[in-house]
Amino acid sequence: MFSTQYKELYTVFQLVFVMKLEASQKLAQEIIEQISPYCEQIEVVGSVRRKKSEVGDIDLVLIPKQLLWHRIIAALQRTMDAKLVKRGDMIAQLTIKGASVDLYVATSETLGPLLLIRTGSAGHNIKLSKRALSKGMKLTHSGLAKDGKIIASTEKEIFEALGLSYIEPEKRE
Repeated sequence: MFSTQYKELYTVFQLVFVMKLEASQKLAQEIIEQISPYCEQIEVVGSVRRKKSEVGDIDLVLIPKQLLWHRIIAALQRTMDAKLVKRGDMIAQLTIKGASVDLYVATSETLGPLLLIRTGSAGHNIKLSKRALSKGMKLTHSGLAKDGKIIASTEKEIFEALGLSYIEPEKRE
């Protein structure tokens, strides 16, 4: 497909591609419209959810309808000329209209923790993880765990269990 040189250049290009918030919100909505028939729920996360003025990529957490994960990717390739960069059982990275788009698969049990973690920011997640560790807990993609058991699985429950007031996504830096 691409030579190694072009793959490296393409990767560098992806890292510096930036959109204004309004354009990223519009593209996220277009993507949601295309994949909603295949999903139980779709949530915008990352810098779009944090309402950053400039956005480097679009992140979506979704709960696919049973056995339809493969159709989500195919629908985006067919309707939006998406280019598949990487795909696994729980994540796919695509390029749509020049933007990097990451899709994260959740279940009803992991939706809350994934909303929190994938909304970020990375620095915010590190602070939450350190706080959890200081209290003998661990923040994972499955939720907040203590002694190997999930004790909180929504954003609000996780903040509460960590002794924090809920922090709006826009303030998670």
